Amino acid sequence: MGPDVPVHFTRFHPDYQLLNLPPTPVATLERAYNMAMSKGMHYPYVGNVAGHPGNHTYCPKCKKVVIERQGFFVTQMNIKNGRCKFCRQKIAGVWASRV
Repeated sequence: MGPDVPVHFTRFHPDYQLLNLPPTPVATLERAYNMAMSKGMHYPYVGNVAGHPGNHTYCPKCKKVVIERQGFFVTQMNIKNGRCKFCRQKIAGVWASRV
């Protein structure tokens, strides 16, 4: 595992037969996210928390949003030829051109 491997910290919501358990506190997810960032991970995510800034992908160099998401939808893509549109830093992944 290296710094470019995406790591997801996803919130548990009580459902079906686990209604007796509480949802994961958002602060717990944020603590895990911040810890991953401080250890040099480039792509940690906070999942299952609507509207959370940890849902987006940030450039590891300039820290600007390179992929913005709303739920399961990409609302903004700031990657061109596999690089951040703002600072030209290579963004890990396989990128296809949008048609």
